[in-house]
Amino acid sequence: MAPGVVCFDLDGTLVDPLLGVQNCLRKTCSAFGLVLPDEATVRGWIGFGMREALATLPGMDDSARLEAVLDFYWERYREDGVFEHELYPGIFHMLHRLKRQGHRIYIVSAKPGIFARRIAYQFDLNLIFDDIFGSSLKGRWQPKTDVLAALVARGTIRPGGVMVGDRGVDMVAARDHGLDAIGVGWGYGSRAELTGAGADHIFDTVAALDAWLGIRFPQPEVFDPFSRSE
Repeated sequence: MAPGVVCFDLDGTLVDPLLGVQNCLRKTCSAFGLVLPDEATVRGWIGFGMREALATLPGMDDSARLEAVLDFYWERYREDGVFEHELYPGIFHMLHRLKRQGHRIYIVSAKPGIFARRIAYQFDLNLIFDDIFGSSLKGRWQPKTDVLAALVARGTIRPGGVMVGDRGVDMVAARDHGLDAIGVGWGYGSRAELTGAGADHIFDTVAALDAWLGIRFPQPEVFDPFSRSE
């Protein structure tokens, strides 16, 4: 059986970004005199574009001010926020097992690619992934289905693989491009959101997802986890 293609969302799927996002927002709002959004609002932002999220705050009607606020936020994120993430328990083991089976493994994130790569590096995951795709630092948020469409056009992603994520947009992207739509219940999207977007399966624990992936991809473990990346 040929190796498969497995795509993972980052925030809310592999890592929990909430503490870093909240702390960077706190510093940003303090610096610009903005009202700090409550935790429920911030949770709703995770998995989408920060530019679009910040634009919803009162007092952000001026485009030049929005750019200044966004630049300040990303600078705080660069200095502190990327170090305030938590890798969900069991993720490291699961990714290593998939790598040893020889699968092509990707991160497809709404987060700017520069930060997605840095987060993967700090958790010693950078050699696990065949590539890491994210948004641009200054550009507008791009729906995940558009990101996957570009990767399909390049031949990087092919139908028959798997997309794992915690948001409805991940499920929509998967179904649009012939991937199994696999939702996770430990992130920031609700079960109703995942179900409504067409999730094929929803797993509430990393262990349950890992067990399913072991059935979905039963190839033997034949590779050293780092040999294909060195």
